[in-house]
This record gives sequence, C-alpha cells and structure tokens, in this order.
Amino acid sequence: MKNKIPNVNASAEIVVNAPIDEVWQVLAVEFGDIGKWASGVDASEGSGAPINGSSCPERVCKINATGFSDTKERITIYDEDGHLLKYTLFHGLPGFVKDAFNTWQLFSKDNNTHIKAHTEMRATGLMGSLTKGFMIKNTQKVLNAMCEELKYYVENGEPHLNKVKAIAKYSRKKK
Repeated sequence: MKNKIPNVNASAEIVVNAPIDEVWQVLAVEFGDIGKWASGVDASEGSGAPINGSSCPERVCKINATGFSDTKERITIYDEDGHLLKYTLFHGLPGFVKDAFNTWQLFSKDNNTHIKAHTEMRATGLMGSLTKGFMIKNTQKVLNAMCEELKYYVENGEPHLNKVKAIAKYSRKKK
C-alpha cells in the first residue's frame, strides 16, 4: 500500500474586521464565486444543487498557475454551525499531485473573524520529489495571498489590488 500522507502542507491565519457570517457568506455560501476575489483564480463557476446552505457543492476554476489546468473542486465538509469548510481539488492538478485539500475554519471573537486556512497535497513520483520544496513555498505564498484577498474583499466590498491586476492580465490574455 502506498503512503497517502500529505507531504506538501501550508497554513495561514488572519483576522478579518467583520462578523463571522459575512466572511462565511463569501467563503462558503458563495463557494462558486471565488473568482471574484482570489487573484490566483481568473474565473470560477459553481455547479450542482445547493447543499447545506452553500450555493453549490462544486466549482470549476480557471487557475493562472503554471502546471494547472482548469480545476474542479468539491466540498467534502460544509459545517455552517461550526464554520468549517473543506474541499478537495479533484481535477486539473499536475499528474504528480494527489489528494489535494483545502480547509478553512472560522472563529468569532470581538465581532471579528479569525481564519485558519490549511492546504495539504501529496506530491508523488520523481517530479513530486524534485518539486516538493518549490510546491511547499509556492503553496504557502498562495494561501497567504488568498487570506489577505478574502480579508480585503469582505472588509471593503471590492477586490484586492492583486485581484485587480490579475483581472487586467487575464483580460489582455483573452484578446
């Protein structure tokens, strides 16, 4: 039996100056709309019937990262009461990346929202071994950016400058 323990991990934490329900709305209820605020996602679209309060259980994301094609993601845990969202990336990953998950946990304190985000993947084979260090570093960078962009979007009602730049770049690329 092959080792299925994730060997690429990244974690990030941030405090959003907004009530937990506002952050949950953007992150989980509007799961299919990540393309509105995350700079690493050029566009996104949700699919499937709503589940447990989420607008959709799956989404397709046009990713602007090298090695990734359009990804498909599926919610595996949607706990509205506990403010826990976990989803798997099940399509569009480089061939040597297996078992990719993102977990977001929200906590309310003093009318602010504390976010703990975690990404875990399993890099396999020769390419996985060769790129694992780069993947860890890059995954950490992406997760930190996502937290900052989510915070900005919730607090200001508009995309972060990183996302504005990504939109401009994507628009030029489409022409």
